Amino acid sequence: MADAGTLATSAQVLLAIGANGSAAQILEANTNYWILFAESEMSIEAEYDFVTNYASIGTKYKQFLASVASARAAMFGINQNQNTWQLATAQSKLNVLDSIWQAGLKILRDKNKLATMTA
Repeated sequence: MADAGTLATSAQVLLAIGANGSAAQILEANTNYWILFAESEMSIEAEYDFVTNYASIGTKYKQFLASVASARAAMFGINQNQNTWQLATAQSKLNVLDSIWQAGLKILRDKNKLATMTA
């Protein structure tokens, strides 16, 4: 199966989930779904369709978008099955990913930064 998302790849999500992901967490069909959901959330938050307008995004910003999308997608994966790790490990992973997500949202909501990204 090929990656279904635009902003991130399944491999990036797997890296964000980390070692010892469950079978459900590493299943590409699931990571593709979570990527699409993350892309939708990012577009809604920014009020800009990143997927449709991907070609207009500056190259130096695409890795930022991939990082934010893969972190958000990984959060969905970890929440889908937290039993893979001890609770403290799962919570620690979620905290790190949420920090990336929150920092990304701050930038996505900043219209001046968004304009620079898509100029």
